[in-house]
Amino acid sequence: MATEKKKNNQQPDRRGNRTILGRTIALMVLFGIVIFIPLLMKLYDIQIVNHEHYEELAIDQQTRDVAVAANRGTIYDSKGTPLAQSATAYDIIVSPRDLNTVQENYRKKAEDYASGKRKEPPGPEPTDEAVAAKLAEILGMDKDTILLRLQKDTSYVKLAGKVEDEVNDQILAFKLEYSLSNALYSTPTSKRYYPYNSLAAQVIGFVNSENQGAYGMEAIYNDELAGETGRVVTAKNGKGTEMLSRYENYYDATNGNNLNLTIDASIQYYCERILDKGIEMFDVQNGGFAIAMDPKTGAILAWANSPTYDLNSPSAVNSEKTLAELETIKNTYGADSDEYKEALGNAQLSQWRNKAINDTYEPGSTFKSIVLAAALEEGVVSESDHFNCTGSVTVPGLTKPIRCSRRDGHGDQDLAKAVANSCNPAFMAIGERLGAEKFYDYMEDFGFLDKTGIDMQGEQDTSVLIWPRENFTGPYGYTSLLTASFGQRFQVTPIQLITAASAVVNGGHLMKPYVLQSITDADGNVLKSTESTEVRQVISEETSERCRKILEGVVDGGTGHNAYQAGYHIGGKTGSSETLEDDHTIVSFLGFAPAEDPQVVILLAYDNPKPTGPNSNYTAGGWYISGGVMAARMAGELLGNILDHLGIEKQYTAEELSRADVLVPNAVGLPAADAQKAVEAQGLTVRTVGSGETVTGQIPVQGASIPGGSQVVLYLGEEKPTDQVEVPNVQGKTPAAAKQALVDAGLYLKAGGVADYTENTRAAGQSIAAGTLVERGTVVEVQFTDNTASTAGAGF
Repeated sequence: MATEKKKNNQQPDRRGNRTILGRTIALMVLFGIVIFIPLLMKLYDIQIVNHEHYEELAIDQQTRDVAVAANRGTIYDSKGTPLAQSATAYDIIVSPRDLNTVQENYRKKAEDYASGKRKEPPGPEPTDEAVAAKLAEILGMDKDTILLRLQKDTSYVKLAGKVEDEVNDQILAFKLEYSLSNALYSTPTSKRYYPYNSLAAQVIGFVNSENQGAYGMEAIYNDELAGETGRVVTAKNGKGTEMLSRYENYYDATNGNNLNLTIDASIQYYCERILDKGIEMFDVQNGGFAIAMDPKTGAILAWANSPTYDLNSPSAVNSEKTLAELETIKNTYGADSDEYKEALGNAQLSQWRNKAINDTYEPGSTFKSIVLAAALEEGVVSESDHFNCTGSVTVPGLTKPIRCSRRDGHGDQDLAKAVANSCNPAFMAIGERLGAEKFYDYMEDFGFLDKTGIDMQGEQDTSVLIWPRENFTGPYGYTSLLTASFGQRFQVTPIQLITAASAVVNGGHLMKPYVLQSITDADGNVLKSTESTEVRQVISEETSERCRKILEGVVDGGTGHNAYQAGYHIGGKTGSSETLEDDHTIVSFLGFAPAEDPQVVILLAYDNPKPTGPNSNYTAGGWYISGGVMAARMAGELLGNILDHLGIEKQYTAEELSRADVLVPNAVGLPAADAQKAVEAQGLTVRTVGSGETVTGQIPVQGASIPGGSQVVLYLGEEKPTDQVEVPNVQGKTPAAAKQALVDAGLYLKAGGVADYTENTRAAGQSIAAGTLVERGTVVEVQFTDNTASTAGAGF
């Protein structure tokens, strides 16, 4: 009983214990849950919500990840000459965090050295001040700027980009001297170089600071050129020190593909040189452009613009005049002013701008070649047609008559002569015969209402700059038709005009122009190539042949006769576009050669030669402002250079052959009679000095190249003069007077320029400057031109 009672007394205790245990467990669970909820929330935040952020922090702490730039592909000209290429350069990077570690390690080494635990001194102390000073010296930077960057709490600060090997070598030496291996490093990257500076600048374009295409072909084909960036990932230990070798992974960069352009660097150089020459000679205010095209394929052989810029320093303004204007604005408003920044930006955009595709202009009389082709194709004119020019045409609705380039009129002229004279009344009559509907149809067929589709940036849409069809066929269409017939009061882009002109002379085929020939990989495999594309046939082969013959007459005795080049048959059309601005003229020449089978078409223009004053037709240098006097003269020289470069064989007429250069034979040591026969056999004349029987000297020497018909002086027993003579000034002289002045000085004249000499022909330039001392017998090349309104057809 006692035992049973004892058990009964213990029973409530067990229940109490269980209750206490249950409560304890419940409280533990409750408090556990309460405690772990924030922890779980934090883990959720770290692992789920902000996973990427903390992952980046971990990676940044445990590794150093450095990008390795790919080499950008090379841009070549049509002959394989590099126009843009990449080379290895270096980005200089500092890690302020690691620099702190380096400084701590230095202090420990210094203490160990001071206490005798270390035998070798630790070297120069890498303080922020010392590091900043040395880096500023090497990199050419401001020391205070570097100091500010060293104080950042980060592992990556880029101090300088794309430094050359020379600078990188100094950085490596400094890094070794100050034991900065873990804090300062250089990573290889790619830097863009343009070997020919400004050559074809508006075509090639340039890259930005990130090595991405910003303009031109660099921008259009950026994805092809750029390649793929590689990486170097290096693990770091707990102290932040890089663990190299097996803890380092390389991911190779893939170099970009190469572009092969249709541009020929030599022809490009000729175009740029002739632009610069004409701009200086004619005091041109707004630059100009020059395009050379293969008329059979549409391939662009050269494309020059002025103003231009240095591709290696694209933001630098080249024009001295513009620089002076910018300096004035900066001094007035300040370098940080909106006025200065806007002016600088406009100046940069002006030189980056590709005028021949971004801008439009009134083509003037160069457009007459298109009107001629349309009229011949439609059969509304023929070579036997005649046109009477009285000097002006009265048009109903206009207050003033439309005048011809020749104020007293050209009189009666057949079609070829009307084209050669660039006669406005004749072309008004031709346009009238063609009719508004057909005229507009041919503007459309020749591509003036659409973009050409060339693979270049910013081609202007001219559809809004040319009257709609109803403006030709409506109530006022008659006036529109007449003015458009000689290329006025509507606008086109230069690329449209040269493309259409190519169709006039290439057999009637409108070809799509292009600049990219192909894309190749690093091994030379062709990934993409451009095939010539015919848009449509505009005129027949027969009409094209007739046009070529008539347009050749423009150079052979017409307004473009200043473009004459001995041995080459050149055709073309002059133009003087009178803009709506007072005294602002764009002079141009549209030319092709050889005339019988064109291999090249060019369009050369100078924008706004400066007249001497209001309503003046002459520049301060005495040049008559016209396409015939200015552009044709320069275009002839340009075509001569291009044809020589292309290896086109010269075909001389009998008269040209008589004036062609010949090599002087050797006469020294020969009997007088034999020497005279040898010289005369080369088409040269002889003058003897002395009375001996044997030739003891001659001027010029053997092998000299002098014009046919020139005189060779043979010395018979007399000593040949060895003194130098002064080159006379023949500028402005007639051909006869120039030749006599040179002969009197013991020199020879080689004539260039116009084919036929008239009373208006004058020397416009000489190859050796007046006053220069040269040997007797030296040949001086003199360029002749007709610099008058009457012979130039007032520039049309």
